[in-house]
Amino acid sequence: MSAIALAVILSALTGPAASKPSGPPPLTPAAPVLASKDASGIGRFELHEGTQNGAWLTERFRESLWQLDVRLREYKGQSPHSMEAYLTSPEYSTAKQMLALTGILNTGHTTHTWVFDAPDPPGGMPARALELEDLSGPSGYYVRATVHCYDEPVFCKPFRNRQTGLLAPKPAAAAGDLALRQWRNRVQAEACTVFARNMSQPRYPPLALRDGIEGSVLVGIVFNTCGNVRDAWIQQSSGSRELDRAAQTQALKWQIDKQSLPETTMQPGLAVVPVNFKLGDETETVRSASSPIK
Repeated sequence: MSAIALAVILSALTGPAASKPSGPPPLTPAAPVLASKDASGIGRFELHEGTQNGAWLTERFRESLWQLDVRLREYKGQSPHSMEAYLTSPEYSTAKQMLALTGILNTGHTTHTWVFDAPDPPGGMPARALELEDLSGPSGYYVRATVHCYDEPVFCKPFRNRQTGLLAPKPAAAAGDLALRQWRNRVQAEACTVFARNMSQPRYPPLALRDGIEGSVLVGIVFNTCGNVRDAWIQQSSGSRELDRAAQTQALKWQIDKQSLPETTMQPGLAVVPVNFKLGDETETVRSASSPIK
């Protein structure tokens, strides 16, 4: 899927705390009742066609942006706007401009995500969007994707075609271990594209640079057979929330050179990569060294 706008803002909402390393849910052995539900499978990922209309999608766009603004203001310790006040605010105008500039806008929240496509002509309301619903739970991985397109056929056809090769999203942590196992199996089986290898060092966070903070972060990653990173978490914190967040955000953009990873000593598609932040080395790239997830 294309690079998603507001990724840095959204990562701020879900970024790891500096004092408490985070990671994926522990993969404890499944209970017999869960094991009988195909723990070796890849779960369900369904693609549907929307049945609403353009006016309905416009309302979903406004509601999604407002809900995102509410979460951002709560994160900053500010009182939320009413939806009516938000729709007349500069923040709403800025969000619409970002959609026109980037061509895609994601308003994801835990288990329900909207990915809106830029309108034609620019400045109007979106008539194309992808809706992702994470319905995963104790019975396994289950994501329902709905393509909404209420535009001219010349725009709808290529938009729908772009959705057929979707990479299924990671389930929410609350879904449980079975759903996570099935999603990881799906990642290893999914069709993917090999890009130029990219494991570039994250940009030094301005606040950490200003305060002279250095540190090392161990980033855990899940990647598919093409080396595309599909999930990243902080395996061992640097002690700085800014450094941790920068490393995790950059890792999600990596395309791993699998030949440099010790595959004989780790689970397929899993690795831990060290990211070092040292003043004066801001232009360095991440070395190929990595260690297995234990």
